[in-house]
Amino acid sequence: MPKPARSSFDHEPRAPEVRRLRRRMDRLNARLVMLLQERARLALAIGRAKRLHGLAAADPARERAMLRAASAGAAAGFSKRELQRLLRAIFAASRALVVRDRRGR
Repeated sequence: MPKPARSSFDHEPRAPEVRRLRRRMDRLNARLVMLLQERARLALAIGRAKRLHGLAAADPARERAMLRAASAGAAAGFSKRELQRLLRAIFAASRALVVRDRRGR
């Protein structure tokens, strides 16, 4: 009788390749978090510089340009729409961070 398949949610699968790939994914996730934190610091610095110069916190034209530039790399992996959805979420979180900073929270 064949053994039942292990759940894909198992934390330590027996397959060495899966463990190796998951370790790579964990390292990549850590890098993503580090990059997102760096982006947050830059967003705050930009927001503060804009405030100092009397500029609006949000720049929709700049966001559209960043979406176009980033989604040009959608050839492999995520689709253009998926990349844009991810980036929009990052942009929204960055705007919220700047707004909180402007309010002194």
